[in-house]
Amino acid sequence: MLRLTPPDYTTISEAKSFIANYGGAEANVLVSLSHLGHDTVFLSRVPDNQLGSSAIMHLKRHGVNTDYILRGSSNLGMYFVETGFGGRPSKVLYNRAHSAITRIGEDDLDYDEIFSNAEWFHMSGITLALHERVRAVAFKCLEACRKYGVKVSFDFNYRSKLWTIEEAKPYFQKVIEYVDVLFANFFDINTMLEIQSDPLLETNEEKRNYVAKKLMEKTNVQYVFGTDRIVHTATDNSLSSYCIRKDGSVFKEGPIRFSIYDRIGGGDAFSSGIIHGLLKDFDHPKFALKFGLATSVLKHTLYGDASVMSEDEVLEFIKTNGNAAVQR
Repeated sequence: MLRLTPPDYTTISEAKSFIANYGGAEANVLVSLSHLGHDTVFLSRVPDNQLGSSAIMHLKRHGVNTDYILRGSSNLGMYFVETGFGGRPSKVLYNRAHSAITRIGEDDLDYDEIFSNAEWFHMSGITLALHERVRAVAFKCLEACRKYGVKVSFDFNYRSKLWTIEEAKPYFQKVIEYVDVLFANFFDINTMLEIQSDPLLETNEEKRNYVAKKLMEKTNVQYVFGTDRIVHTATDNSLSSYCIRKDGSVFKEGPIRFSIYDRIGGGDAFSSGIIHGLLKDFDHPKFALKFGLATSVLKHTLYGDASVMSEDEVLEFIKTNGNAAVQR
């Protein structure tokens, strides 16, 4: 997508100019993973014009393979970000209807060629929200992952501005059948997947852990990851992270308090850090949890949608913040 941001904390209604850059949930994850040393490939469809070419150039500049990006139509999805300050929160305004990706077809990709040598596939709920044609391609990708033994991670990323809970539910419930690593909170599992909590539990953490474990008892999900955020002001937050493993183990990291330069993409950076950590050692989520939290916190200090930190830079941040005993 094309992101347009008024400079200097200006509101959209007051803006006379906008800063342009490119992003999007899965694209942000791939850019970050590329900077962490992984070979990444982006699957999408962008317009056959200057905006589409600029979006592809953005990905190439960050080392992402764009060979399977399709071209066609004239619209690139756009969104406007009104950056919050102090007690005024940030706001996001979408303009995504009829974008090029909504014209993608099920037979436009060579799934065997793409997935036969793949190791990991990441997708978010935002993709599922875009159009029925996009959902059809997404599930063809998931079937190919199942065929070739590719691990799948999924981030709910539910956006009420794109679709309703009732519209989203059946697709979230279908996609979970393919997922190995899930990024989710209590709302996602309880409301979207309709897994009920124990009424005797009192805290949100207890309820989240309970429904996550119930989910993993009946699916192939191996891990549930997520973050908890405390908003002191729009530019001063605290972030902690959690992991619930299929065997019932629960891991936590943080909180870390930090100042924010640009909050957009913090969740995508967390996902990329988790994926990186699990690819390093799938059996020990503690390193992944620590690495994911650090990657997310660092992203908040960078302008733009994606983290561009190297593994060494993230590890140095972990050391500096008093967590030198990182096991790799």
